[in-house]
Amino acid sequence: MHLSIRRAIRTAGTVVAATVALLGAAATAAPGASAAAGDPYTCDTYEARFMASHSATMKVSAWIPYSFGIYSTECTLRQNDQGSGVRALQRSLKYCYQQNIAVDGSFGPATFIALKNAQSKLAGVDSDGVYGYYTGRAIKFPYFTPTGAFYTCR
Repeated sequence: MHLSIRRAIRTAGTVVAATVALLGAAATAAPGASAAAGDPYTCDTYEARFMASHSATMKVSAWIPYSFGIYSTECTLRQNDQGSGVRALQRSLKYCYQQNIAVDGSFGPATFIALKNAQSKLAGVDSDGVYGYYTGRAIKFPYFTPTGAFYTCR
């Protein structure tokens, strides 16, 4: 083999190894729910915004559970998880499903029961107390004004 071909293969191998190492570090460094190390489905949150229907300038926003490990809303939350993804879920349960729970970022027994109650009202969702793919597609999230006032669920 020519020297330039060997060099190209070695460089490509180095790039692949570095990319894998960086992606692995990004997945394990993602904050959110307590999950197995490197679990890409760990829930953090992202802010969703839209213009309020009654105003041409006011944006309302909601925090939605989101996995930065796989850049998707396909993350899972269950009992004993903690973090911003759990807080976003708790806000949804409190404001959109009238569940009387604390918004503390800790998925305990009260959040489990509240989620099961909300899931029982959602079409096509098992009432299992786990926030996953189908619950994430069906559940509504509360939107707030810039001053923090509740606006709507959607």
